[in-house]
Amino acid sequence: MSQKLQIIVLHTIKYRDSSLIVQGYSNLGGRQSFVVRTGKGSKNYAALAQLHPLGIIDAELVAGSWGDMATIKEYTPAYKLAEIRTNLHKSSIAIFISELIYRTVREVEQNDELFNFIKRSVLQLETLESGVANFHAYFIVELCRQIGYTPEDNYSESDPLFDILTASFTNLPTLADLSLSLRSSFILAAILNTKPEYLCTLKINGNERYVFIKDMIKFLNHHIGYPVEIRSLDVLHEVFE
Repeated sequence: MSQKLQIIVLHTIKYRDSSLIVQGYSNLGGRQSFVVRTGKGSKNYAALAQLHPLGIIDAELVAGSWGDMATIKEYTPAYKLAEIRTNLHKSSIAIFISELIYRTVREVEQNDELFNFIKRSVLQLETLESGVANFHAYFIVELCRQIGYTPEDNYSESDPLFDILTASFTNLPTLADLSLSLRSSFILAAILNTKPEYLCTLKINGNERYVFIKDMIKFLNHHIGYPVEIRSLDVLHEVFE
């Protein structure tokens, strides 16, 4: 019995000599692992190139003997995503975003809202013309909202520091080492009130953005309950330097 679904590719791993394991987020089953048979020839290589980070594919599954993993029998790209595949800045952001999702989202059940958010974000990144350097900072804030850790939008001059424990802005954090820096707090407040098409209006330099992302990962670490290490962050920082 076959099943058709849409999958957002997060990560691929070579398996034996003739297969790939695709880690993805699907519209029907949340975070899932799939097996793809690989072959030889230019046509096959072109097909495998569609399994890039944040690639969106329409797939047909068949039940297999791979434990809990279904086999992808056929797949086609749902969108070309030429910018994400060829633009260094966007492809680097895609690698970061896919790793962030891969390491923070573990639910294996259908979640239409989360799937649609990720898909919408991929398409926003693909078509974004300005403010690209700020997109991953915007995305991590929106992801926090989507997975249930929404920062309260109560920033003010009298409450300028973001408290990780209470997920709100205050003038006196609960614990000094569990708060965002003054600059990161200001950036968070700005992002909470900025739409993707206006990311170009955020005046954030590379080092500020890097520290902000690390601060938001610290926020996720606390609320998820386990450490999240994003290896692609340092590479992404270098790309935008």
